[in-house]
Amino acid sequence: MTAMLEVDDLSVSFGGVHALRHVSFKAEVGAIVGLIGPNGAGKSTLLNCISGITTPSGGAIRLDGQALRRITPDALAARGVGRVFQHPDLVGELSVLDNLLIARHRSLRYGLLAEWLGLPRVAAGEREAERMVRGVAARLGLEPLLHAAASSLPYGHRKLVELGRAMVMESRLFLLDEPIAGLNESEIEKLETIVRALREQPGVAVVLVEHNMGLVKRLCDHVVVLDAGQVIARGSAGEVLSDPKVLLAYLGEETADAP
Repeated sequence: MTAMLEVDDLSVSFGGVHALRHVSFKAEVGAIVGLIGPNGAGKSTLLNCISGITTPSGGAIRLDGQALRRITPDALAARGVGRVFQHPDLVGELSVLDNLLIARHRSLRYGLLAEWLGLPRVAAGEREAERMVRGVAARLGLEPLLHAAASSLPYGHRKLVELGRAMVMESRLFLLDEPIAGLNESEIEKLETIVRALREQPGVAVVLVEHNMGLVKRLCDHVVVLDAGQVIARGSAGEVLSDPKVLLAYLGEETADAP
């Protein structure tokens, strides 16, 4: 496999607090990498660095072999990095459909002048954008909610809309921060199926932050464990969930044995 994402010796400090210390890992094309650890371990800070929200104090992040230096979240999105936040960040007053269309419009190739002139390719692009958005919504079970305001949705459904935004942008690297939080059992099963399908698409990699160890075991090809901003274990889910350092820092034997 080819490494799409490389995090090399990454450190982040906020004043005198070290949020990340010399963190390294890779996400390869066709793989799902799990990031686990207790609350405050630095998982979301790590995703914030990868997605351009937080500037590292040291180390390097490379996408497709190219170093990312002071790149904005919008520029990263244009390069195929899709982030699903722990707490959904939608335009609440807009419908689900419009939230998804806004994301899709980032990849359209015409400019404001073409739109103002009403050129035929603009109308064709709009039709194709809506067709794609409706297809993604159907896959996520959101089709009946397309005309509902995003702010009116339950928390779990808002998480699905966020995933849908990354999908309609045709992301290649998906950064999923606790994607099943707030979902019921059937929604979790659906999301698991979707994430598996994402991994099977050519040229896609997934980084998954998750507390549900059953999901981590079922989905992740490789797992990295953080504690107090440092990597304390890495390997397959079975290997790290039986590591004494991991059991001591976070999981506990009962959790590690969860299906």
